Amino acid sequence: MPNLKPKRGRPATIDTDTAMQSVVELFRSKGFDAVSLDDLSDATGLSRPSLYRAFGNKLSMYIAAMDEFGTQVATTAVPALHAADDLETALTDFYAAMLSIYYRDSQVPPGCLVFGTAPSSADEVKIQSRLKFGLEQLDELMRLRILKSAPNSSANQIETAAHVASNTLVAFSARAKSGAPKKELVAMGAQTAKSITSLLKLERSAG
Repeated sequence: MPNLKPKRGRPATIDTDTAMQSVVELFRSKGFDAVSLDDLSDATGLSRPSLYRAFGNKLSMYIAAMDEFGTQVATTAVPALHAADDLETALTDFYAAMLSIYYRDSQVPPGCLVFGTAPSSADEVKIQSRLKFGLEQLDELMRLRILKSAPNSSANQIETAAHVASNTLVAFSARAKSGAPKKELVAMGAQTAKSITSLLKLERSAG
């Protein structure tokens, strides 16, 4: 008679990359406070114990989601900021690339995981720290790119232009969540890019 007793084996391997993408989209949709462990379990298909083993507690999962979102931005949008020689085209293309991330899933309300949801949970020290770091990184990214195209501009002009460029991106998340269509924000990004280059008295390269 065959042995019908179930064999013990190694637990199924968790696809953490796929699970994390689900975590990112869930937090991007609902924010930190509104997401429950049951929501995370349903979104990833993992039990609570499996979630804890793979990612830690809910705060750890949110921080990891913020970092993953930042990695996605660094690999898909930041290159657009450096692809074009002239600043107006570079900023226009960067904003368009970021908006493609904000609007990438029709099942998820548009917006940014970091700038769109983290401020409402900034009382959490770790979230506040990551949010502050994200803003500082964005400012520095813009500052260096603008300085590259306008090396003769004053420090005050560079700083003002960098803040305008950064704050425009942050504002896009709120506008996206309020229902603004992507096309409208893409046009707004192009206009902001034009205004920044005008402020710095730069001309857009032909072609």
